[in-house]
Amino acid sequence: MKINLLDNGYLQHKRVMLNSICERIPVEFTKDGLTIVFGIDSRIGEAESYQIEHVDLVWYITGSDVLGLFFGIGKFLHTATWSNSDFVPNPPKGVVSPDCSYRVIYFSVHAYNWYHMAPTEDLEKYLEELLLWGYNGIHLCVPIMNLHSFDEPLFHEAVEKTKTIYRLAKKLGMRRSFGIVPNQGLLSAPEEYNAEPVTRPRPNNGRNLCPSKPGVVDYLKECWFKMFETYKDIEMDYFMPWPYDEGGCTCEKCSPWGAKAYCDLCILAYKEAKKLFPNAKFVVSTWLFDQPDDQGEYAGLYERLQGDMAWVDYIMVDNHADFPTYPLEHDVIKPIINFPEISMWKLFPWGGYGANPLPEHFQEIWDSSKHVLKGGQPYSEGIYEDISKIQFIGYYWDKERHWKDILAEYINYEYQADVCEDVLEIMACIERNHVIAGDNLVPDYNASDRAAELAILVDNRLNERAKKSWRWRVLYIRAILDKKRYDDFKENCVGTSEEVYDMRHYGGDYLINDAEAQELFKELRRLYFCVEYNGHNGWTLPPVNGGTHFKRALPMRQVEKVL
Repeated sequence: MKINLLDNGYLQHKRVMLNSICERIPVEFTKDGLTIVFGIDSRIGEAESYQIEHVDLVWYITGSDVLGLFFGIGKFLHTATWSNSDFVPNPPKGVVSPDCSYRVIYFSVHAYNWYHMAPTEDLEKYLEELLLWGYNGIHLCVPIMNLHSFDEPLFHEAVEKTKTIYRLAKKLGMRRSFGIVPNQGLLSAPEEYNAEPVTRPRPNNGRNLCPSKPGVVDYLKECWFKMFETYKDIEMDYFMPWPYDEGGCTCEKCSPWGAKAYCDLCILAYKEAKKLFPNAKFVVSTWLFDQPDDQGEYAGLYERLQGDMAWVDYIMVDNHADFPTYPLEHDVIKPIINFPEISMWKLFPWGGYGANPLPEHFQEIWDSSKHVLKGGQPYSEGIYEDISKIQFIGYYWDKERHWKDILAEYINYEYQADVCEDVLEIMACIERNHVIAGDNLVPDYNASDRAAELAILVDNRLNERAKKSWRWRVLYIRAILDKKRYDDFKENCVGTSEEVYDMRHYGGDYLINDAEAQELFKELRRLYFCVEYNGHNGWTLPPVNGGTHFKRALPMRQVEKVL
């Protein structure tokens, strides 16, 4: 295809666009080709808006700012009709502006997952792709729950990896967000500092310390200072403390944690962070507040904020399942963002079988909460939830979009247009069994059969680029492995016991004697840059040969079997 690109000096945008095109089709750059002109004009609309016009055979992609131009380029590419040799643009008309200004993706750079292990060039490419889909920021943190000292190589390696990602984001004009757990200490912290353990569903990870005990706050401030100082060369746009997973204390003086001691620590951390990051906005997280029962955390936090709102710019609201009800039933006192659980819901190992699309589940949650939201920050453990990342960025740009419309655009660009309906059905079938198995019910064998059948048919129709792309491979592999797992369950487990197998963990002995399954598991490991490392990456590790950390899930006792 012949292309004539007039970049007007926007060389970074030119590089990203041409890389995107050249990896899909052969290109000749000539003045006789399809003419594309870049521009930035703040008058076209609000921040991060864009407009794509076709005038006298010339395509003009204009952003209201640097990010807006990137987003316009992304829409220009994603909505085009592609063949093996060219593309025909079909962009939306008029000025397009995002409904939500906060659109940040959280890369969880730990536990030897994809972000931890991927080479820099792969991270850069993936970040650029998410930028073109509409994300405008990146959130990172360095967990200290496994550290005895800030002098350990593990800490310095994590810092270097996160700084690399921050620098890539800054080069693209994306915002940077940084998080800490305000009562998390090193493993070497004095034993007498320990917090009272929190209760399920909140894990007691790392060394959670009780800020009501003498000396603890001073110790924590030293930890914060070390973290803040380490990143002082990175201009942070957002700062976010975290209450639970790591974090929390249930002693009488600290409770209810979210409204009392956690809130006190947040205010102190805000003051300390502002010394080095004076322009950063402050996001207070309410992850797992009032779980499993109402403990007065939301009510107490809202009461405190109504008395002093100066230190908070956003409230992050979410949990593992449905959207919390308290913020839906009370006045919005500060802009609210969500934190979609796209990585871990009802499956283990989390990316171990491939892609995990959950479009209907997320549509239901979005519809229940979109009226109070100003954006969000999906939590990602790897590339296996790429579909869900795109589903949510579609919502953040247009609150009224439906998942089928968002993912049809994704399929058009990442696979090919003529397989759209079949791929949407594959996603729906995978989700059906994902939810059923997550609830420990007998799988829908018709759904797993149908997903595998369609996956093979689509694979035979895809062009070579799409067929070999990792985005298709992780979805294809999930469809095939699901059928194999559930067929194994039907053959070996149904009717053999009054007990119910824990389907969330069910792997059919991880199909040790199935050569095709073993090759697919190995392929996932290659795609994830995944290696076994002392059990630390078991969360997303595909279980080749049964793995070293996994066994066939034991039957669940005292649960009524559902057939």
